[in-house]
Amino acid sequence: MEHTASTHQADQYEAWQRDTIRHHGWALQPVPGDEDGPPYVYTVGLSGFGHPELILFATAPTIAATVLNDLGELVRLGRGLAAGERIPLRCGDVHLITFPESADWLFAANDLYRAPGGPPVPALLVVPADELVPI
Repeated sequence: MEHTASTHQADQYEAWQRDTIRHHGWALQPVPGDEDGPPYVYTVGLSGFGHPELILFATAPTIAATVLNDLGELVRLGRGLAAGERIPLRCGDVHLITFPESADWLFAANDLYRAPGGPPVPALLVVPADELVPI
């Protein structure tokens, strides 16, 4: 089997992701937009806290990182986040909504945390209540 440069890069990325989760509790997975959908960012690792992963669509990467990391920090501190909540954050308030399609969007989280033959990892959609502002 030939070890290609793209396989090597994927291996390095997966190692970085696992190391980031080990040290911080979660990693962020950005996905660029294309003709089929908008860009989005999601967490990988909150499942390790027994918590749904979080996904945020069509938001500038730096703002998305701030929002998801601030929410992740709440989870790390023991705060369970639930659908229907409005959460005040440094860059603006967000709403949380159940996101049942995690298998179709949160590939890395499902690769790491979905039990073989089990349901997709639970996820919450993060929706800005108003315009989010950079910090």
